Amino acid sequence: MTNNFLPPDPLKDDKANILRSLILIFVIIFGGFFIFLNFNKNKTDYFITKVITPIKIVESFIPQIGGDIEINPPEISKPLLPKLQGEMLDSNIFTAQGIIVKDKETGSVLYAKNEYEKRPIASVTKLMSALVLLEKNPDWSSTTTVIGADSLDTHVYAGDTYTLEQLWQATLIGSSNKAIISLANALDWPIEAFVERMNQKALELGMIDTFFTDPSGLNDTNISTPSDLAILLEEALKQSKIKLAVLTPELNLYSVERKLKHHLWNTNWLLLGWIPNDFEILNGGKTGFITASGYNFVMQVGKNNHLLNVVILGAKEHEKRFTEARDVANWVFANYKWPGDENTTTSTIDNNINNNFSIASNSLAITD
Repeated sequence: MTNNFLPPDPLKDDKANILRSLILIFVIIFGGFFIFLNFNKNKTDYFITKVITPIKIVESFIPQIGGDIEINPPEISKPLLPKLQGEMLDSNIFTAQGIIVKDKETGSVLYAKNEYEKRPIASVTKLMSALVLLEKNPDWSSTTTVIGADSLDTHVYAGDTYTLEQLWQATLIGSSNKAIISLANALDWPIEAFVERMNQKALELGMIDTFFTDPSGLNDTNISTPSDLAILLEEALKQSKIKLAVLTPELNLYSVERKLKHHLWNTNWLLLGWIPNDFEILNGGKTGFITASGYNFVMQVGKNNHLLNVVILGAKEHEKRFTEARDVANWVFANYKWPGDENTTTSTIDNNINNNFSIASNSLAITD
C-alpha cells in the first residue's frame, strides 16, 4: 500500500515563509510611507519636487528605444487672404457660361460662375500643347514642312517650309492649327502619343476634369473647366518662351514655296488695345473658339500690385469674352481688399455694360 502522508519538506516551507515575510514588509513600509505623505502636504510637495521631477528630467535624456515621442507640430504661417467688401457680383450680367477669377499670390477664388462645369475649350488647348512641346527641348532654328489640311486655317499651308520657332510663334500668336500639328510631327511624335502626354501632364498638374483628344483644340471633345484652366494658365505663364510668344502683338511669315508674305495679329484684343483697358500688367492670354464652345479667353492681369488669373468660357460674342474678362477683373480689383492695402474703393459694375467699341482695324478674319 502506498503512503500518501509524506513528511513536510522543511526547505520548501522556509522559502514560502521568506516570500510571505518579504511581501508583508513591502506592504508595511510603502503603506506607511504614503500614509505619511497624505498627512503631510509639505513633505509630499518636497518628494515630488526633489525626487520625482529630477527622475523625469534624467529620463528625458535617455535615448528612446522603439515607439515614438510626443512633439508639438510646427507653426505654419498662413497667407492673409483678400476680403470682399460688400456684396458678391450677380453672375447673370455675364454671357459667359463659365468664369473664374483667382488671386495669383494666394490661390483664392475671388469670383466664380460654374467653375467646375466641363465645357469644350477650343484653342486654349494650345497652352497645354506648348507645355508638352517644351519637354522635348526642340532645336528651334531647324526647319520642317507644314502638314495638315489647308482648311484648318489660312496662316500656313501644307508644303510651306518654316523654322520651328516660326511655327511656335504662329501657334501662340495667331493660333494656327496646322502649325501645332506640324511641330509635333517635326519632333517625330505621333499625334496619339502627343495627346496621351497632354493628358498625363494634365493629371500631373491636378487638372482632374480635363481631357484632350487633339493638340489644336478643333475637336469639341477637348474639355475642361474654368477651375482647371486657371491651373493651366498659371503653369504656362511660368515658361518664359510661352509668355514671350503670347505677349507678341503680331507676326510676319514668308513662304519661300509660294513666294507670299502673311501677317498675323495676336488673337488677344486686350493686348492689342482694340478692347480698351487700364490694366497695369498684362502677362498674356490665349483665346479659343469653335461653335460648340462659344468664345473662350484666359488671361493674367495685374493692378495695384496684385495679379489675377481670369478664365472666360462660352461667351456669346467674340468681343464679349474680352470685355467680360476685363470687367470681372476690374470688379475684383475694386471690391476686394488685400492685406496691406491702405485705400480700397468699393464700386459696382453696371448691369448694362456697353460692349460696342469702335475697333480701329482693317477687315480681320476671326478664326479663334
